[in-house]
Amino acid sequence: MPMGIVNQGAWSCRPGVRRKTICRRIAAICGCWPVRSSMTAFGSVGPLGVAVMVTIGGLSAVGGSLVALAQIDAKRALSYVVSSYMGIIFVAVAGGHTNQAYLLLLSYAPAMAVLVMAEGTVIWNSISQDLRHLGGLWSRRPISGLSFGVGVLGLIALPPLGSFWVLSDLAQQFWLSEQWWQLGILWVTNAVTALSLMRVFGLIWAGQPQQMTERSPEVHWPMILPMTLAVGLTLHLPIILATLDWLPHLTWIPAGLMVGSSGLGLGLGIWLYVRRDPKPVDWEWLKDWQDLLAYDFYTPRLYQVSVVFVVRVISNLTNWIDRYIVDGIGSLTGLVVMAGGEALKYANSGQFQVYVLTIGVGIALVSWLTMH
Repeated sequence: MPMGIVNQGAWSCRPGVRRKTICRRIAAICGCWPVRSSMTAFGSVGPLGVAVMVTIGGLSAVGGSLVALAQIDAKRALSYVVSSYMGIIFVAVAGGHTNQAYLLLLSYAPAMAVLVMAEGTVIWNSISQDLRHLGGLWSRRPISGLSFGVGVLGLIALPPLGSFWVLSDLAQQFWLSEQWWQLGILWVTNAVTALSLMRVFGLIWAGQPQQMTERSPEVHWPMILPMTLAVGLTLHLPIILATLDWLPHLTWIPAGLMVGSSGLGLGLGIWLYVRRDPKPVDWEWLKDWQDLLAYDFYTPRLYQVSVVFVVRVISNLTNWIDRYIVDGIGSLTGLVVMAGGEALKYANSGQFQVYVLTIGVGIALVSWLTMH
């Protein structure tokens, strides 16, 4: 996907939430500011620029949410949600709704921070971060589970939390502007994101404890305290928006569409992953499609056979030219110089120096006689 490569490396390391992960997450969200500015200039080119931006954003938004739904690694499941919301930013700016894009960054940041910290507390002292080996942590980690749930509700369009107002306002702008493709992208992305996040919640906290989670206590207060503070910020974000007079005036049709999208995703997630029945991590009847999503539309393999292959060919060609042509010319020049020196050393009898000395003395003598 266009924007999936940006965030994929941020979650590739095995240890828990460390500096690299946090710094890359900050870079992903803060980088949207210059990206948004450049996108505005790019979109002003004309309909072609807008179409390109909508295509890139739509593929990243819908594709990122679908890929997140198929991940078995806990960190990668959240990583592609970032790509999905960056895609929504692209779509919003392409439609000319830059204020909604800024507000989406504002509502997205605390909710995603809560999700990262809640999941990080589990990864921090768990043997595995494979979702297939986790489960049943609600009785052992209630604070982390409750925080993750608040993060889920704060990230999707569910009233009265912050993202509901922003996403519903964005849907309303698409509705009023008759931008139906953008509205469909937003609706599908919100529903699939809700489903994928409930899947992560169910596979980690719901059900019975697995072998890897039999001994998995809650972490200490230095990790719990900032997480609960972020939960408070997520819950109070609508009040902050109202105090700043940033809450939009919504109509019931776009808001209802977004709430229905969130309800559909949450309902499917609860029915599939939170209930006590076996959880379908691997769906045999969707095996090919699941592999397609789990391997990121085979983007790494495509990257290997395209970009990496071209770079390898150019590198080998440059190495061959440097070894056999550049070094060969230098070596040949040195051999010619050495051969010339050897030829002069053995072929010169010393007469040339005598001739030069005689001519010089003769010229000096004639000049002296002429002057006198």
